[in-house]
Amino acid sequence: MLDNINKQVLEKILFHCQLISGYVKKHDYSYEEFLSDYEFFDAVSMREMQIGEVSKNLSDDFRNETLDKIPWNQIKGMRNLYAHHYDDMDISDIWDTAINDIPILQKFCEETLKSDGDTPIV
Repeated sequence: MLDNINKQVLEKILFHCQLISGYVKKHDYSYEEFLSDYEFFDAVSMREMQIGEVSKNLSDDFRNETLDKIPWNQIKGMRNLYAHHYDDMDISDIWDTAINDIPILQKFCEETLKSDGDTPIV
């Protein structure tokens, strides 16, 4: 069972995942638009950075128990790159995260929250 803090963190992560998914869908999954639309790029990267920031609040026990499903250390590390080397970030890595990793993280959050007996309110 999730404690209240881990539950709140997963709900926040889920919220950011849903926003990223919405941005990508709104732009028809277009990498070309991602490259040319700074607002789209900024929105996705800011939400990815927020996921890394908020994930630091998960308990060590929860992170360790779920490390086989979600690479929490990489998520934290990516957040540090965004925060400290934003202008040097590889744009294709940000896109790849949005397209390939965010859906996995989103599904994990949804399933974990649902299995805990709650339907997330986001």
